[in-house]
Amino acid sequence: MTNLAGMFLSAYISAPTDPDAEDAFYDAAARLDIDGLEFALFPSGARTLEPDWIRAHVNPGHDLIVSLVPSMMAALGDTPNYGLASTDDVQRKRALSDVGRACDLAVSLAAEYGTRRVVAIEVHTSPGPRGGSLEAFQRSLTEILTWDRAGAELLVEHCDAYVPGQTPAKGFFPLADEIAVVQSFGLPAGVLGMSLNWGRCAIEGHGTRLPMEHIQAVTDAGLLRAYIYSGATGEDTMWGPAWTDMHIPSRGDAPALAASEASLLGPDEIAETLRAVGDTPRIGLKFGIRPVDADVATRLAVVEATLAQIVAARAAG
Repeated sequence: MTNLAGMFLSAYISAPTDPDAEDAFYDAAARLDIDGLEFALFPSGARTLEPDWIRAHVNPGHDLIVSLVPSMMAALGDTPNYGLASTDDVQRKRALSDVGRACDLAVSLAAEYGTRRVVAIEVHTSPGPRGGSLEAFQRSLTEILTWDRAGAELLVEHCDAYVPGQTPAKGFFPLADEIAVVQSFGLPAGVLGMSLNWGRCAIEGHGTRLPMEHIQAVTDAGLLRAYIYSGATGEDTMWGPAWTDMHIPSRGDAPALAASEASLLGPDEIAETLRAVGDTPRIGLKFGIRPVDADVATRLAVVEATLAQIVAARAAG
């Protein structure tokens, strides 16, 4: 397999939950010819955040994009107004503390390895308009931008926006509002930018049209720094009810993708969006595997099949 430059794998989504199997999956991911991992910032105490675990199971040559989603969703499960955009200052500061943990990880890894390991940290406009404000989010970004991140770029990752009358998966702020906040800082690429996720845009728009519109809006603003492929579907599947953010893989002819035939993301959508994102420096794959007890070999087969779709789309231009 060739032409995987700039590729990142969300290994924490594809990995099994059993610790031994999870270790084996990460060990296999460490051997993939990709640039790095989207790395989960789980709540405090997670074993995958321990320095010894990272040394043992993460390729030291792989860059990391740290995602705040796991900590954010755990917190939102208990406190719906948690987030960097919260108008409840206690919950806003709680979210800032989680971002601080991501920055601390970036700094500690850079010190240990003598080079930048965390290339980006993804943050979000939680809790959205129901309990949040753009002014609060801007204040949070202003503070974070003063922190030592060991060279990590701060990326505002768009999740599905709150749409009145539609059940949201996340329900955060509209993309246009997020773009406006990021643009208000006037900072160059490498400091503050944005990332998009195909599936989350499809969930917001209940179809395949909105992902392309969102790419156009963010590229027109000159802010797209990462594009993540994650599927979505309007059908009930093993991944859950229709329009849930459970990262159904893309559909395709490979046997490993047979279970995800209901996915709206497939080779045509991948090719179309790859052309649209142009020279965006980071492309990610974020796919959950079903059945939930699937073994490591099954999970790797899905990863390899979806990587092959990227290679084919790039080769076709």
